[in-house]
Amino acid sequence: MGMTIFDSRDPAMRAGLELGLLTTSLVTSMAEAAAAGRQAADERKERRAAYKYAAELNEARGRADALGRVAIRAVRHVASLEAHVRRIEAALHQRQAHIDRMRNAG
Repeated sequence: MGMTIFDSRDPAMRAGLELGLLTTSLVTSMAEAAAAGRQAADERKERRAAYKYAAELNEARGRADALGRVAIRAVRHVASLEAHVRRIEAALHQRQAHIDRMRNAG
């Protein structure tokens, strides 16, 4: 068995040595616990950032889908207006042709 303070020739020095070893062990444990706490906090921060990014990305996709639907409706509406303009232009050309024929006939 190892030497203790009770069977040492210099019990005060032996007690100081053991106290120093115990203190070193405690300080090391506390440092490891603090490092683990910082690492856990960093991991939580990363998870929160990833969640926030995913939520914002999902929201942006929803807005993009809505804007896409608006754009499709707008293009369809413009196409129907263009068709309407073509019909009106055709009717005006027919009317003008009829007016021109009436002038030339008279």
